[in-house]
Amino acid sequence: MRPRILMAGLGETGTELARKLLLNWDVIGVDPDPVAISGHEVGGEHHEALKLHSGDATSALVLRKAGLEGVHAAVACTGSDEVNMEVLRMARELFGIHNLYTLMYSLEWEERYAENGIEVVSQDHACAAILESRIARGQKVASDIGLGIGEIMEVEVLPSSSIIGRTLMDLQPRRWLVAAIYRDNRLVVPHGETKVLEKDRVLLVGDPDILPSVATLIRTGESEFPLQYGSHVVSIFEPGLDRVLEETAYLIDTTRAERFETIACEIDAGNLEALRKRCEGMKIPCEISCKAGGNVRSLLHEVGRSDVGVFVLPPEKIGTLAMMGLGRTRAAGIMDLVHSPVLMSRKTFPYRKVLLVMAELPFPSSAAQLAIDLVRMVDAGLDVAVVHQPDLVVGKEMSEDLEKRWQEVRNLAGMYHVDVTERRLDGNPIRQVMGISGEYDLVVVPYRKRKRTFLTRPDISLNILHGAPCSVMAMPV
Repeated sequence: MRPRILMAGLGETGTELARKLLLNWDVIGVDPDPVAISGHEVGGEHHEALKLHSGDATSALVLRKAGLEGVHAAVACTGSDEVNMEVLRMARELFGIHNLYTLMYSLEWEERYAENGIEVVSQDHACAAILESRIARGQKVASDIGLGIGEIMEVEVLPSSSIIGRTLMDLQPRRWLVAAIYRDNRLVVPHGETKVLEKDRVLLVGDPDILPSVATLIRTGESEFPLQYGSHVVSIFEPGLDRVLEETAYLIDTTRAERFETIACEIDAGNLEALRKRCEGMKIPCEISCKAGGNVRSLLHEVGRSDVGVFVLPPEKIGTLAMMGLGRTRAAGIMDLVHSPVLMSRKTFPYRKVLLVMAELPFPSSAAQLAIDLVRMVDAGLDVAVVHQPDLVVGKEMSEDLEKRWQEVRNLAGMYHVDVTERRLDGNPIRQVMGISGEYDLVVVPYRKRKRTFLTRPDISLNILHGAPCSVMAMPV
């Protein structure tokens, strides 16, 4: 037996809705205008599932004559919020119908509808969403799905998009995901290895604050750094934090990062106020989150719940024990726990020359993607240091594999129309990279989490992070 629904108001909207519902519902239509009812051929092949009644739907007698016993739902599209409210009130109180829906014409009625448990579709919101979709060509925003505030979007991938051919895993989604891909009139259920192709219609779900920018990234391939990770530049309140504010301001000014957030733990209120005033003086949008707990892990637990686009740290020297593999630096402990790029700030900005370091295998594509996205955003030049160690140390196969990875990075950069130059280095990778890093404003390195190190086998990326004379951005993997 098919479910039954009351449709009050058979104007243009009600008629079209009734026509769609007849595929799966038996519809009881009520309208005060008999001419309107007789003039609409709503039923078509489903005419037996449609029962039309002439009369005022706010009348209990009319509703009883319509036969609402056992009706599962009621929807009101009469053209008047006042009438809609009364129809649905009577449907609930007289006939026990609790699935109530209406087309809302005035936003002033939103609270009253909510108080009565009535689900609404706002005519204003729906029209605005449709117009937005037309204006932002190639993008569609869900106006009445989920929260209805833009956390669901559909975009079409343009032929010129540099995202074409990339896997979803390569895109490193944070605070958003690809829920579905529509390709050649069929649904593709995506996974990490699914590639994005030209003319795909990609259904995105995520934080409405960043989703429009992510949609632009998918549709056109334009850099939206760091929104693929998050929208805030984040740090822990600690001694030396003042030293990162200038570079933080630079990131907020030149990238899509929106504000600075510091996570504090039982800090003197005067120090926090001083930080807030300094941020105001530098025109840095600032948010201070005060949390209990007295160690890095407890604070990083809060960071993990924050909106982290880039995690920024003041400079820190690497100790002897850490170099020997007998201890961890504070930065390493932090990078082991976060998933976003980590910047050790030495205030060597603006970024005009950026160096990506390739010295170990396996080399993660996410580090190359990070460097490419960043230089596209800040209009910087990109060099790649390809460090070849002696075959006696690493073996001939590793040198050959490293060369293949370099070609892959070059191809990736070519997809984004980024020119890259190889800096071939031979010998000790730490010494070689440190020797040229002074020529650059920023060095980008991958960082392998919880990697075991020894005095005879040091962590190359960690040593560069702590020892380079310029700012270093690490991509934890």
